[in-house]
Amino acid sequence: MSVSYNVVKLLLWARNLGASYERTLTLGHQGLACSPRQLKRAVHDFGFAISQEQINRCFQRPPCTDAFADEFLRFLGAKEVVSVDHSDFEGATRLHDLNNPFPESDQASFSFVLDGGTLEHIFNYPAALRHCLELVRPGGHFLTIAPVSNHMGHGFYQPSPELFFRVFSRENGFALRKIVLHEPHEPKTAFFEVSDPAVTGLRTQLISSRCWDLGVLARRTALVPTLARAPQQSDYAAAWGHHQEAAVWPSPAQVGLLWRLRKALNPYWPAWLRSWKGKYLYSWRYGSPTLRNRRHFRRVPAKEMFTERAK
Repeated sequence: MSVSYNVVKLLLWARNLGASYERTLTLGHQGLACSPRQLKRAVHDFGFAISQEQINRCFQRPPCTDAFADEFLRFLGAKEVVSVDHSDFEGATRLHDLNNPFPESDQASFSFVLDGGTLEHIFNYPAALRHCLELVRPGGHFLTIAPVSNHMGHGFYQPSPELFFRVFSRENGFALRKIVLHEPHEPKTAFFEVSDPAVTGLRTQLISSRCWDLGVLARRTALVPTLARAPQQSDYAAAWGHHQEAAVWPSPAQVGLLWRLRKALNPYWPAWLRSWKGKYLYSWRYGSPTLRNRRHFRRVPAKEMFTERAK
């Protein structure tokens, strides 16, 4: 668990979008996994000023130990940084099993909660996510970095963008601010904004030989019970709704001759023709499962990232 160069960018982007780091909680004691030069460049790109003394303070550590992101979070405005982990092997300030709820005194008490790559390692993922969202106070923000492609063996789960679109909703007291795809360890990675499957009507598909992470920033808008009702996948929810709206399915006598002929011949189609049909229809409906598919992904220009501010 560490704040890489690309996570530094996301944290600075969130700061420009109005996120307050006044009271920050991190899941796990987050390391700082970028160079001083990279940190200085990112800070300047996003319109902030940082002195050499502040940079040195961010990377200050005892000999033979790792640097942690606490001082960088303080640079972003944190007056208090709390780190939570199941063990104290990395020096977390508080020990807690995320499978279990936090004490009532912690509810809605943090201005920023950072999951830099922890929740996918928690067996009871939905419960752990709910427990962490309950910590965010109204107006506060939650940022999660989730592995979504080619991370087999990394943790228990690789979430889908669909999950976050459905979780961060008005019903759950949250508004989604950003959901962007990026390579975790490539300094020159591009960031791609992901489209909501409920809007496109299509499942978000990506086949790539590279590893990809999803950065998700959400703002808490209301103190309502979080995930009181289990979210449903958008395409299934739409299909169920269409089914309920249809009073009566058409009988064979009510449909055309072509439809009846196709249904009658379906069992007799050769395997190669059924396979070709399936691939053709899939490609026609969903498009290419790559980042070039603009129905699913939009490349975010660097200038847009650096200059965007809270509205």
